[in-house]
Amino acid sequence: MKIISEKGGFRLKDTAVALGKFDGIHRGHKLLIDEILSHTGEGVSSVVFTFDMRENKIFDISSLRNIYTKEEKREVLNSMGVDYLIEYPFDDEFADMEPEDFVKDVLVDRLAPRYLVVGEDFHFGRNRLGDVDMLNAMGSEYGFKVISISKAADHGDVISATRIREEIKLGNVDTAADYLGHPYFIRGEVVHGRELGRTIGIPTANLLPEAGKLYPETGVYAVKVELQDHSSYTGITNIGSNPTVNSGGNVTIETNIFEFYRMIYGEEIHVYFLERVRGEVKFSSLEALREQMDKDIQYVKEKYLTDTE
Repeated sequence: MKIISEKGGFRLKDTAVALGKFDGIHRGHKLLIDEILSHTGEGVSSVVFTFDMRENKIFDISSLRNIYTKEEKREVLNSMGVDYLIEYPFDDEFADMEPEDFVKDVLVDRLAPRYLVVGEDFHFGRNRLGDVDMLNAMGSEYGFKVISISKAADHGDVISATRIREEIKLGNVDTAADYLGHPYFIRGEVVHGRELGRTIGIPTANLLPEAGKLYPETGVYAVKVELQDHSSYTGITNIGSNPTVNSGGNVTIETNIFEFYRMIYGEEIHVYFLERVRGEVKFSSLEALREQMDKDIQYVKEKYLTDTE
């Protein structure tokens, strides 16, 4: 997959373009992407056109928390077989762009699309004045077909990034996975921590929280861990401030990987969240913490550990 992250300097032709934010790449997004991929046999390139949020007058980007980081989003889209990912800068200049100019100057001139695929409620351009009706009218003029995709639903609930973010914030990672169509995950480099887990016989692989990334509610989670060599293990992850042993209140992400004994400092791992086991608790002693963690680990092993691990 080729990644284009600038406003100019690119020019494609004969494309099928999916337009949207694509935060989380959920089941609704997959419908758009499946549609553009279905046209590749016609000699067109598949393009996902999304936005790279820069400092602008509309959104306070310092407060934005995305389901996936830019790198995680790239990874998911690449795995789906998309030819091009365009991360168009969303800055003040773009915020002021008239929707007609966006279609003519960006989509038509730079992508020469045969197909534009959008959600049924897609809006774009200055003050969100552009919509599907405008795209249809301009498609007739410039020679592209607009395909509008209805919202995906799960048991009557509309699937949206907003809903998924709410579930993740609450720690409902299993429900979020249903809406996403795959487990919510984080990725990062294993770093040295305080190594307190080793003192109670439960060593952990530690990841640093990343700015702009949405993390689940504090607590203990059942997880699957994929290592850099693509091997996979069951484990348990604690997200929180470790109130029993940490008075500073800094949030940590610590994962105990079951039946795993190798040092992996500096390696990148993926942690896929399966279920919230319990909330964060301040225990009276390290021994009480150890007893509860033993119970947590036993629960996860009985439910998720496979015979091959």
